[in-house]
Amino acid sequence: MTAQVGEPSRSTGITYGDLPGYPAPWEFVNRRAAFLAGVHRQTQAGISGGAEGVDAICLSDGYTDDAFDGDLITYTGFGGQDANTRRHIADQQLVRGNLGLVRNYELERPVRVLVKKSVLTRNRQDNSYIYAGLYVVVHWDWALRDGFKVLVYQLRSLIGQTEAGLLSSLASLTGGAEEPERRGITTNRIVRDYKIAEEVKKLYSDVCQVCGTQLRTSVGTYSEAAHIRPLGAPHNGPDVPGNILCLCPNCHKKFDGHALTISEDWRVYDLGHPIGALKRNPRHGISMDHVAYHRESSQSSSRP
Repeated sequence: MTAQVGEPSRSTGITYGDLPGYPAPWEFVNRRAAFLAGVHRQTQAGISGGAEGVDAICLSDGYTDDAFDGDLITYTGFGGQDANTRRHIADQQLVRGNLGLVRNYELERPVRVLVKKSVLTRNRQDNSYIYAGLYVVVHWDWALRDGFKVLVYQLRSLIGQTEAGLLSSLASLTGGAEEPERRGITTNRIVRDYKIAEEVKKLYSDVCQVCGTQLRTSVGTYSEAAHIRPLGAPHNGPDVPGNILCLCPNCHKKFDGHALTISEDWRVYDLGHPIGALKRNPRHGISMDHVAYHRESSQSSSRP
């Protein structure tokens, strides 16, 4: 559907997550329409936000390094390019929106993604913009382009959105050949409360509850929120503090992969071998029911 937007007064405050009235996918006639809707609070810049966080990014066909790959987006930071040639002539800097995307990664904040339709269709005549939905930054790093340092981010869809699925959904909304039921992707997503995860991590000052590691980055300490009982079907775990652990990335992967388990007396086992007790903050009421569910799931996954 194409948004028909007038000239409403628009809030200038940053809002993370979906905006009421604009479910994904939503087609805007141009960048200004998306701006007036509040979906992307810039009419030219690719990043909406600052050093403390980013609420939205925009992919256009002028940046050849930006790409969809399944439900994963590769996105290049701002700065360092010649305005005419698009070649890099200077190093990018970890400031403003570039730093804000790192903060999103640290705090697991969602990012609204706006995409120029031509990026999806490869047709330069498609000048409208598509709100593709919510993504989270899952990785960031430095890379070299034309001999200069650039920031590269990877963002993954929270609803498993893909380039092909996005186009199919748009086709169904505009009378294309796809079945209208494809629109259902906008109602089946898992909505996480990122503030809950952030509060759990603050309780432990980003120190892993299993190994005691506190990772330090250029923007501060880092940890990950691991759901004990996974969200969504068939597990249907709740998004509450009692179902979340503060873990380092390595322990998070091992816990999700059922290499790490927790016993009834809060002992942690790595592939069946005891490695110590789970670190617990008195203000963190971890649910033993969810711990037992994870342990039983781990035992089931290890059976031949």
